[in-house]
Amino acid sequence: MEHSEAARIMATEKYLLDELAPDIREQFEEHLFDCNECALDVRAATMFLEHSKIVLAEPVPTPARTDLRPGWFAWWRPAFAVPALAALLLVIGYQNLVSYPALKNTVAQNKAPQILTAAPLLSSATRGPNAPALTVRPGEPFLLPLDIVPQSDASSYRIELHNPAGGVQWSLLVSSEAARNSLPLWAPGVSQAGQYEVVVVALTSQSVEVSTVRYAFELQFAKGVNPEP
Repeated sequence: MEHSEAARIMATEKYLLDELAPDIREQFEEHLFDCNECALDVRAATMFLEHSKIVLAEPVPTPARTDLRPGWFAWWRPAFAVPALAALLLVIGYQNLVSYPALKNTVAQNKAPQILTAAPLLSSATRGPNAPALTVRPGEPFLLPLDIVPQSDASSYRIELHNPAGGVQWSLLVSSEAARNSLPLWAPGVSQAGQYEVVVVALTSQSVEVSTVRYAFELQFAKGVNPEP
């Protein structure tokens, strides 16, 4: 599914309302993996719906009058409508003034061409001062060009980035089919310099670890640029 087609049929709205036919829904879900704009639209709308459910689910004091007929018009009683609508307006205002502009800015940045520095990945046997170095600014994303050696008994691979403290910075699961090609991984920026490791763990269909390969590199910050606290 192309983005123009998704916009034309209002796929985002119908997807959230569960009004898409099964085949169209499947096509739209595949489209979400390639379209940041539609994915952010779904995420923002989902956040709004979740906030609305929370607001509308909050208990409201029972009005003193009991002569009003129950039913749908009970929603318009001041004891319920005023605080609920006020809270809902706050949610809508926050989404329009803060969340949506931030999401649109992210989409614009993702669409703009960028030059990213690539980390030279070598075996972790090369450590310390001999490990290849990567120089970036604090928080600046970088590339991890990775070629996975296929394992015959592996159905997937878990890729982890270990920080200088030995903790897992992030983890990513890759299918065996995807691992047949070179994987230029986009790595989110970090705020700590030092020795990093890319760890590739081969997994069977039962998630049993078959083998582990480690790649080390030294991440350095550009001179004159201090990391954020």
